[in-house]
Formats: sequence, C-alpha cells, structure tokens
Amino acid sequence: MINKSKINSFKDLLVWQYSHSLALEIFELSKKSPKTSLNYEIWRQILRSAFSVPANIVEGFYSHKGKKYSFHLEVARGSAGETFYWLLVLEEIGDISKEKREYLTNKYEEIIKMLSRMINTISSKY
Repeated sequence: MINKSKINSFKDLLVWQYSHSLALEIFELSKKSPKTSLNYEIWRQILRSAFSVPANIVEGFYSHKGKKYSFHLEVARGSAGETFYWLLVLEEIGDISKEKREYLTNKYEEIIKMLSRMINTISSKY
C-alpha cells in the first residue's frame, strides 16, 4: 500500500506509473504497425485514449481536490475502457496479436480497478 505522506507528485502514484508505461507501450506498437488509410484513424484513437488516462490523473492531481479530482479519475477510467475497446479492434483487424491484446487488456483492467478504488475512497470522504 502506498504511504499517502510520500505522495508528493503524480509520479508517485502507482496507477499513473502503470498507465503511463502502457501508453508508451501502445505508442511503440503504433510505430511498428504499417499505417493505411483504413487503420490510421484507429491507431490515432487508441493513442488518444491511452494517453488520456495518465494525462487526466495528472490534471486531477494538480488542479483539483475532492469531487473534482474524482471527476478526472472517472474520465481516466473511461479512457482506459475506451483503450480496452480499441485493443479489441486492433486484434480483429490483424494489427496486433491476440496475445498482445490479452496482455494489454489485462493491464488496463488492473488500471480500471485501481482508479475505481481511488474514486471510491475520494467519494466516501465527500
């Protein structure tokens, strides 16, 4: 468990560390995948949603407290769910393997659970 007194930056949040790492992993996958007029938009969408997760954690951390912070965590959770969907699409169109999709979706499920716990903790205080 994270000691709250040691959280001085968003970088100290395990959920941010995981989501940032996964966004970078998806970015690396996108660099390796040949883009066509058919799949370009899907890759653009998954990059947007993947980076939205850690970005909303950071925005909430620095600009809001209480319910407003919780709102940004909810947006991050929604973006994680959206990323989950785009991973499914990328597998179905053959741009990523089933194994890669399963690995990444399992990681996003962990992030969604972590964000849900944070949201519930904040919500119970307000």
